[in-house]
Amino acid sequence: MPPGILPEEMTLFEELLDYFNGGRDGIAAGFRPLDIRDGEALGHFAGLHLHSVFQPLFQPASLRPFAYEALLRVQDGSGRALPVDHAFRKPKTAAEIVHLDRLCRAMHAVNFARQARDGSSLFLNIDGRHLLTVEVEQLGSTFEGLLNHCGLKPAQVVLEIIESRIDDLGRLIDAAAAYQERGYRVAIDDFGCQHSNFDRLWQLTPDIVKLDRSLIVQASTRPRARVILPKLVEIIHDLGALAVCEGIETCEQHALATDAGIDLLQGYYYARPARWLQAAPDLLEDRAEPSLTGSW
Repeated sequence: MPPGILPEEMTLFEELLDYFNGGRDGIAAGFRPLDIRDGEALGHFAGLHLHSVFQPLFQPASLRPFAYEALLRVQDGSGRALPVDHAFRKPKTAAEIVHLDRLCRAMHAVNFARQARDGSSLFLNIDGRHLLTVEVEQLGSTFEGLLNHCGLKPAQVVLEIIESRIDDLGRLIDAAAAYQERGYRVAIDDFGCQHSNFDRLWQLTPDIVKLDRSLIVQASTRPRARVILPKLVEIIHDLGALAVCEGIETCEQHALATDAGIDLLQGYYYARPARWLQAAPDLLEDRAEPSLTGSW
C-alpha cells in the first residue's frame, strides 16, 4: 500500500478504478483495463502490464517540488521491462489509440490523486495521434469526469504535447485552445529538437515550454549555446509562458539553467522517477551549489 493511504480509503480507490472500467470509454466495456494491487493502480493493454512513475519538477530558489511528471513503465507478461515505445506500437485502430492514451492518463491520475496532499500539479503526456483522432470539442471531457472523481481539477493538470510530431498545425492550435478553455494548462515538450520553431510556438500560446535536454547539454559544452540559452528563456517569458529545463544531470548544468532564468528544473541530478511522489527537500540542500555566472 502506498505511503499515507489508510485502509478505509481503499473503497474510494476502487470506485475510481470502476469509474474507468465501467465502459464510459466505449472500448473499455467488458474487461478491466485498470486494476488495483497493493494500493496501486495498474494498467493492462494487449498483453502488457503498465504502471506509473513520477519525477518531480523543482523550483530553482527552494529546490522544492512544484509538480510531478507522470511517466509510463511497461512490462511483458513475465515481468520483463520493455521500452515505452513498445506499448504505443500496439494500437492498430483509432479507437485503440484513444483507449491506450486515456488508459495511461487515467492510471497516472488515480495514482497521483492517492498521494498528492498539497495541490501539486500533474504533468501528463498526450499521444499526438489522440489529438488527431478525437473531435476537438470532445478533447478533455472524458478525462475531466475522471479527474472530478479523483478530487482533482483540470487546473492541476498540465498536458504535454510534442508539437514537432504533429504536422497539422491548425489542428494542434485548436486542440491546445480546447484544452485551455476547459481549464487545463498546455505544455510544449522537447522544444528545440527536430522541427520545433518559434513561429509554431507563438501561434500555440502554451502555458509552459519544456526545453529539450539537448539544449542544456550543448550549453555545457559550447560557448555559443551557453549565450543563447538565457535569450531563449527570455523569449519564452515574453510569450507569457514558464520555461522548464529537463534532463539536468550535473552541477554545472544546474547552474547554467538557474543562471538562464529557468522557472522549473527537472532531471536525474535532483531525483529519478519513482512510483511514489518524492518530496524530501532535505536531501537536496547540498545540491544548491553557488551560481556559475561570470565564470565563462
